[in-house]
Amino acid sequence: MIQVEESLLDTITAAFHHLRTGKVPPPITIPEDLPDNELRQSITYINRFLSEFAPFAEAMERMARGDLETGNLLGRMQVVQSLKALNSNLRHLTYKTQQIASGDLEQRVDFMGDFSIAFNRMTQQLKHSYQELERRNKFIRKVFGRYTSDEVVEALLDAPDGLKLGGEKREVTILMSDLRGFTALAERLEATEVVSLLNHYLSAMVEVIQHNGGTIDEIIGDAILVLFGAPVAMENDAQRAVLCALGMQRAMGAVNEQNRQSGWPEIEMGIALHTGDVVVGNIGSVKRSKYGVVGRTINTTARIESFTVGGQVIVSPTLMNAAGLGLILGDEVEVHAKGMKEPLLCRQLLGHADHPEVGLGEETACTPLAECVPVHFQLLTGKHFNDQMEPGSFVALSHRQAVIEARSPLPLYSNILLRLEAVTGEREVPEFYAKVMRSIDEPARRYLIHFTSVPPGVRARLSRLADPLIIRFDKPLAQTTMDSYAQP
Repeated sequence: MIQVEESLLDTITAAFHHLRTGKVPPPITIPEDLPDNELRQSITYINRFLSEFAPFAEAMERMARGDLETGNLLGRMQVVQSLKALNSNLRHLTYKTQQIASGDLEQRVDFMGDFSIAFNRMTQQLKHSYQELERRNKFIRKVFGRYTSDEVVEALLDAPDGLKLGGEKREVTILMSDLRGFTALAERLEATEVVSLLNHYLSAMVEVIQHNGGTIDEIIGDAILVLFGAPVAMENDAQRAVLCALGMQRAMGAVNEQNRQSGWPEIEMGIALHTGDVVVGNIGSVKRSKYGVVGRTINTTARIESFTVGGQVIVSPTLMNAAGLGLILGDEVEVHAKGMKEPLLCRQLLGHADHPEVGLGEETACTPLAECVPVHFQLLTGKHFNDQMEPGSFVALSHRQAVIEARSPLPLYSNILLRLEAVTGEREVPEFYAKVMRSIDEPARRYLIHFTSVPPGVRARLSRLADPLIIRFDKPLAQTTMDSYAQP
């Protein structure tokens, strides 16, 4: 029987205990006086195993930490060869992952069994998600890229829920603009001139709208529908809409200067601003749809816009509340909208105290004429004229307005068709249009009207009638001075 010291047995036992707990023990020291027997040979084999197992264990620990630089593993143990294969596979998998991260979603692995299947499935799902994201981004750029600012488009692309196509209810500010008398104007021009004039006008307006962060929802002929608060809502939506409307009216000066240089007639635009709840979303069918808005707010805005005249911005009470302090307001305008028991008490917008650069100039006062100018007029109700032309006369004129004296009362904000008396050599008496703005002298039935569509020949004739400025009336203007025709 082999005699073994107790301390040597304790050392051998401790080595196996370390191995069982996953630790690599130091080599077992063999006593010099230990005979060359089965025990000495066993300890030698144990030490040889430990010398090969130590670098393997270290490599496993480093791989567990994510470090694949394990060096060159040596040894004849099968597990070492398996670890080498695992290390190689992990390196290759790392490379594949890096390629995917750089955008190459065609990568696949086929050397790791079930893991390869899961990995390839994950890659395919990433590819589908990326394609869906690209479709979404393409849709957003297509829908909004031409009609809103780059900042709004980028906000939509960055926000996961920036565009909810299912539809949602939210508060927005609506800007609606329309050229006054454009239909009649278009009938006097060649088709190519109409398109060129319209494109020049719209280019100037779109630039102002994008500068103020608005989203153009519709361009229908000469009308523009702009959203502030959709698809991206901001704290100052209403104020940006105010500055946009004022900026658009200011830009009309440059538009008409270009029109004059091109031999085109001058044009005028009316704008309405209103704040309220709408439903926004992707509206349409499977084959054709667009991002749009629906709701009473749109109809109310259109109604307010119908009360505007050229060069005017009319704002609703809800817009005034939403825009806050700083609005410079003019005349009150009562807007009667369908379905409302009480009229909307809107106001004319003249400017903003914090932005004097976009303020609108006051309308030139009408100057009393040396002689009253006879006219005939006809009320326009909806899209129909009353049957009979009524006589009247202009008693004061300015570039865009007149004071008309009628025999019967004229409803405020009504549209009228007018004809001057024919002069020698005229085959046809040109027609022009105006809107009744307010009463100047109710007992005398004198009203301020604003021209909405005036042919060039009529415009020239009215200019001649206003000169010379000799105050001489066919009828005395009882208790009326030149200041009576100025805007309040």
